[in-house]
Amino acid sequence: MSASDASEHTQDAVPPRRTARRITGGIALILFAILLLATGIQAIVDPAAVIAGSSNSARSPDTDAEAQIGGLLLCFFGITVLGFGIGLLKKKSAPGTPSSTP
Repeated sequence: MSASDASEHTQDAVPPRRTARRITGGIALILFAILLLATGIQAIVDPAAVIAGSSNSARSPDTDAEAQIGGLLLCFFGITVLGFGIGLLKKKSAPGTPSSTP
C-alpha cells in the first residue's frame, strides 16, 4: 500500500461539515414545515374557514370532510418536511465510525 492510498483513507474518515448553506436550508425547511403544520391543523379544526375560502373559486366549494382530509394531508407533508429539515441540521458521522461523539 502506498503512502498516497493511506492519506486518502484518512481523508475519507472525516465526517462532512455542516456548512452555512446546509444550516440555512435546514432552518428554512423547518420554518416551512411549521407553516404547513399550522395550516393543516387549522383546516382540521375549522373546516368552515376553508370552505368559505373555496367558495370564491369557479368550482364547487369543499365539504367539511374534504377540508379535513386536505388538512390531514398537509400535516403529514409538514411532518415529512420537518424530518428533512432536521436531517440537514444533524451532524453526520463517517461510515464505520460510532455515531456518538466523545
